[in-house]
Amino acid sequence: MEIQAILRKLGICSTYRGYKAMVIALTLALEDEDRLNAITREIYAETARQLDSTPSAVEKNLRTVVMRAWDINRTDLERMAGYRLEAMPSVSEFLDILFNYIQRSRMRKNKKSHS
Repeated sequence: MEIQAILRKLGICSTYRGYKAMVIALTLALEDEDRLNAITREIYAETARQLDSTPSAVEKNLRTVVMRAWDINRTDLERMAGYRLEAMPSVSEFLDILFNYIQRSRMRKNKKSHS
């Protein structure tokens, strides 16, 4: 649920091309952080398999999502990154930004629940 809420906040709704691919890609990264070090082999290929597509089509659709987020809500994207973005992030940078944002959010929630 949190992935979908973050994407919507960045201006990417469920009807947008690449939305499902981004949800799957982020889910895969959150399941195993090491996948971020082999995005083409570990994330694009598995996302393509789940969507009955090709890794190149997945990469293109993910790039479209990044462009949309950059154009629509750069301010929130930079807030999620925790630093100023000088240029539109690559797909791998975007995945890393959202991965780390989700991880930080989860850690804050865990701290609050244990206080």
